[in-house]
Amino acid sequence: MESTILLFDFDGVYRTQNFYSREKCRWIHKKHMPGVCTYCDPQARNQLRERIKDIGRPVLAFLGSGNYHYITFFLAEKIREDFALVLCDHHSDMKRPAFGNLLSCGNWLRQAAEHLPHLKQIVLVGVNDAELAELPNSKKITLFPGGTISGGTNWVRELEQAILYPVYFSVDKDVFSKNAAWTNWNQGIMELHQFSEAFCAVAESHSVVGMDVCGEFPAIYGNLFVSNTANQKNNQANHELLQLWKRHLPGPDSAKQSDNPKLPKVHRREHNLSVKL
Repeated sequence: MESTILLFDFDGVYRTQNFYSREKCRWIHKKHMPGVCTYCDPQARNQLRERIKDIGRPVLAFLGSGNYHYITFFLAEKIREDFALVLCDHHSDMKRPAFGNLLSCGNWLRQAAEHLPHLKQIVLVGVNDAELAELPNSKKITLFPGGTISGGTNWVRELEQAILYPVYFSVDKDVFSKNAAWTNWNQGIMELHQFSEAFCAVAESHSVVGMDVCGEFPAIYGNLFVSNTANQKNNQANHELLQLWKRHLPGPDSAKQSDNPKLPKVHRREHNLSVKL
């Protein structure tokens, strides 16, 4: 099956980038859809579900800035098999809702853990130490904090072994250092080559059922020079992530393509980085 590439045009940033120019992409616009910035109100939820209802898998989605990371919730709820969600993010996105059960960029993963029956495992990669104490008490969560990935590549092998299900990757570019990307949130220390090594290791031993990328720097968050500089850096990062995806999830004309997805390697033993907080 050929993968689908989605561009969510909610903040206009992808109109100023060209990493996708040679690809066949589907645009999802926010026209006539208020209530979507940072928080997603109930009406917007219904509209989002309607606009992606016919999208198959696997999918690579570019979501815009981190304000729209909650879109991952709607992509993940379409998965109809048990899966692990690997979140590469400087933040956990598992905060308690500030306004009732309103979905937001800060709590979408907590809500996914509570409401998506096929989400069996959550792997947090690159989360800053300050947010670890706020994580819910759940055996679903496996941690690779920012400090874990700062030295060497042993964590890549450990990540591969820790995952027990087919994988959905969600990447907020604020997990990367400013050498690799520039976002409007505080950032971590991961480099693109480290993510590439981790993605390749996991993709070679597990079925990858989808991926999304956010963390753009919209012009409203800085002066023209800052936003243009950030946009150029992010455009390059998006290009590298897109090419990485294509190498491991090729189209139907590739010799690697198969009608039968590769079964994941399932590791039954408990992993020593699984934690109950």
